[in-house]
Amino acid sequence: MPLPTHRRSVKPRQHRAWLPRPIRPTSKPCFRPREFPDDKHSLARLRPAKCPLQPGCPGRREEKPVVVTLRPTPRWASQSRHLFPTPNPPLRLPIAPRLLPTSVLLVVLSTFGLFPGVGWAQGKGAAEGQPAKPAPSAKAKPAPQEPQTQPPAAPASDDADEEEDEDEPAAPGAPGTGQTPAQPAQGAAAGAAAAPEDAPPPVVLAPTEAEQARGQTVARVTIAGNRRISGDDIRAYLNTAREGKTFTPEGLARDVRELWDSGFFEDIEVDLTRRDDGAHLRILVRERPNIKAIEFDGNANISAEDLTEALGVEVKTGTIISYSAIRRGIQKLRDKYAEEGYFLAEVTHEQVPQRDNQVIVKFKVKEHERVTVRRVTFIGNTSIPESELREVMITGQGSFFDFGTGGAFRQDAFERDVLVISALYYDRGFLSVQVATPRVMLTPDRGGIEVTLTINEGPRYKIRQLRVYERDAEGREIEPLGGRRQLREMIRAKSGDWFNRAELAADLAKIQTLYRDAGYANVEAPPATDLDPETQEVDIIVAIRRNKPVKIGRIEIKGNTKTRDKVIRREMEIFEEQLFSESKLERSKRRITMLGYFERVDISTEQGDDSEHININVEVAEKPTGTFQVGAGFSSIENFIATAQIQQQNLFGRGQSLSLQAQISGLRQLIDLRVFEPYLFDTQISGSISVYDQLRLFDTFSQTSTGGSLTLGYPIINPELRTSLTYTLENNDISNQTTSTIFGTAASISVFPRLPLANLYQIGLTSSIQPTITFDTRNNQLFPSDGWFLQGSAEIASRYIGSDNDFIRYRLTGRFYHPITSWLVFKTQGNFGLITSPSAQGVPIYQRFFLGGILDVRGFGLRSLGARLPLTRSLDPNSSPWPNGAIIGGNLMYYQNIELEFTILEQLGIRGVLFTDFGNAWNLEQNYCKAAPAAPYLETNPCFSAESLLAIRASYGFGIRWFSPLGPLRFEFGYPFKALPYENVSPFQFTIGNFF
Repeated sequence: MPLPTHRRSVKPRQHRAWLPRPIRPTSKPCFRPREFPDDKHSLARLRPAKCPLQPGCPGRREEKPVVVTLRPTPRWASQSRHLFPTPNPPLRLPIAPRLLPTSVLLVVLSTFGLFPGVGWAQGKGAAEGQPAKPAPSAKAKPAPQEPQTQPPAAPASDDADEEEDEDEPAAPGAPGTGQTPAQPAQGAAAGAAAAPEDAPPPVVLAPTEAEQARGQTVARVTIAGNRRISGDDIRAYLNTAREGKTFTPEGLARDVRELWDSGFFEDIEVDLTRRDDGAHLRILVRERPNIKAIEFDGNANISAEDLTEALGVEVKTGTIISYSAIRRGIQKLRDKYAEEGYFLAEVTHEQVPQRDNQVIVKFKVKEHERVTVRRVTFIGNTSIPESELREVMITGQGSFFDFGTGGAFRQDAFERDVLVISALYYDRGFLSVQVATPRVMLTPDRGGIEVTLTINEGPRYKIRQLRVYERDAEGREIEPLGGRRQLREMIRAKSGDWFNRAELAADLAKIQTLYRDAGYANVEAPPATDLDPETQEVDIIVAIRRNKPVKIGRIEIKGNTKTRDKVIRREMEIFEEQLFSESKLERSKRRITMLGYFERVDISTEQGDDSEHININVEVAEKPTGTFQVGAGFSSIENFIATAQIQQQNLFGRGQSLSLQAQISGLRQLIDLRVFEPYLFDTQISGSISVYDQLRLFDTFSQTSTGGSLTLGYPIINPELRTSLTYTLENNDISNQTTSTIFGTAASISVFPRLPLANLYQIGLTSSIQPTITFDTRNNQLFPSDGWFLQGSAEIASRYIGSDNDFIRYRLTGRFYHPITSWLVFKTQGNFGLITSPSAQGVPIYQRFFLGGILDVRGFGLRSLGARLPLTRSLDPNSSPWPNGAIIGGNLMYYQNIELEFTILEQLGIRGVLFTDFGNAWNLEQNYCKAAPAAPYLETNPCFSAESLLAIRASYGFGIRWFSPLGPLRFEFGYPFKALPYENVSPFQFTIGNFF
């Protein structure tokens, strides 16, 4: 009797993919048919019969299906037992992995004649729905095994599907082999359990209907089930399944695989029917759903925005769902949680079906407690103490200021730590050190881990012989570049020294730079070591091969959408057809970066048109260079501050700068317009023009200045050493009456006009020139941590150039920065100033030096240090004197700042500082000394003497610095070592702006 051709639809469930897998035969199975309603496109479903598995069981079926069907298994295949109406176990052909996962069941496709002795013939009546007569070879003989009852297979769990052996070979069972086929029901179920979501679809082979269609012309191809994907797009993947093509089973299998690999479908079914006009193919597809939205549940400590960013572009709204991408996304989310210290976080997902073939992908998170490294134990480190090992490690290095984030366990950081520890031992001469696989154990409370590192140090090696020489292409030794003596002097290691890998690598890098700066870009200097374990010595041989010199071919500039090419090219120190130079290339990159126009600057090299040329690619990423800032703040120095600034650092893409600034505070009012041209008339000379109007308030007077300046600069050794010349013309007006600004008030005093003290308040025009020379090797202009800054200047104001005031001012500034560790920087600066006047009137008070406050000597009041004069409050001689005298500034000044700056929260830009300051200002003009009685304190005495130089004011303190988005903020506490009885000490001070 023919098999019923029905298929019962099964409701999909959200589950892992299942793939059929054959089961090893145990005994002869016995089946009875299970009836279903009539459906010409369905397959027969059979269930095991409750009878002994013996030959002649009435439930046994040998009939073949009438329709050859090629169909991937739906994801719900585990809900039913697929029993194939053949005496053969299903055979599988592996298909290459694809991008989008699904389970596949390719049902009742013929063996294509690829497996001799496995397939069998089928008559034409089968194609017409009549029972087919089995071929003689289809008769199977029972295997000599004990009869056993094979129970029905139950669907495997999610955990089981990863543990099953997917590669288990198919059980024998071909007709005529004398072996009993496996029970298909259990084979399907077990195979489903074995398949991961991304496993390649196996091909299950059955009768030879497709083989009988071999060679026929494809008469018609019908595509159904597609909604978003057009039929033409589907046909583009097909080669054999096309009208007019010759049908072959192998070609059909390839077409289905190509269509499957597109990732657009989660179910493909191909029905083949042989007719008189040829083969008719019906391709039924079921499209994968679109991702409508991505949701997160349980993420209490990491925001959904951060998790979405961690997922990347593979899993995002509006794309076709990909199970492999989701699985990779789950791992990315776990990695994100691991970075934050949630090493035990669990991430799963579910899909919520929506209308129009869409789903919501919901990631469910169980964060658990943050896992931190409680303890790191070292075993075997007899030569290097634990403190040094811990210092180079990232893992377990949380500090007091980490506020719970330090010491979080990260696998990538831990692997880096193992490499760094090995490198540290190499630097100490332990060339055979071995760091065993670390043991990581979870603490009983599951809140931390303990790490144990076992180190086998081995012997420590000394250098027995170190030979550095150069050889040519034929291997002959030649004179090295610069001579053998210079080459040997560049190597610090000597015979008898302990081997140091880092030192040797740095010295070899210098040698390579020497050759590359001479044009030998492809120089080779590989070190070879020969260990002698018995004597614990090592021989080092470095054979240099310079190869051919190369020149610069082309310099390509990319990414500059606004900035002109010449603005970038003029910062390059290397040009076309010049010999290659590594140092010039690195300096060029640093100069382009220092322009401040680009977020990123990448310089790479590539082979030129021939072996003697090399091309340079400069790729930049533009950033906004125009700013408009309006701000307000409060400072302990200037009280309330309001500022507004418009600035364009790259005007019209030409590299010019234009800024307009206005500021109002309790101490000054300022408006300033400035234009800067870095390359005046396309030369190395820079120029700037500034026009300003300013009101400044002091304790005893106020100053109004209106004028401008012109500055020309030239690089002597670019960019480290520069010189400039500035011409300034301004009109100064001094008032000793009470003058107030909008946001503050400054008191004033009156002086006797007939006294020499009146010379302090000179007014009139000041015309001056100021040459300046600057040496700057700082690694960062705003926040330096390494390098030097030295500057000297002399400003000359003379009646010969139209000035009403005569004076000469000398300034020297020196700053030094040195990183002690990655988080601790030593900083110091010294400032010296001297101003003299050939005029009998002396130096105007607004040109003198005033010290004290957060800008120089912290802990003291603003401008409170220096010489004082006893003055009355008014012109009345009988009026009371000014308490403790009035500050008149100094002709000579010096102050020094010493700081230790350390990182607190690097991500937030918060740092701490410990400091000590000392300095003072001294009066050198004797006319003021004669006009005043003796001062009670040497520190404020207006009469200068050699003993006065010892009257240094000093302070100490600490502070917090926050490099906020609004600018650097300084909060500092300073305390004088010795304050005078009347001095107004200011322990806490804060301001906006960097120090030095």
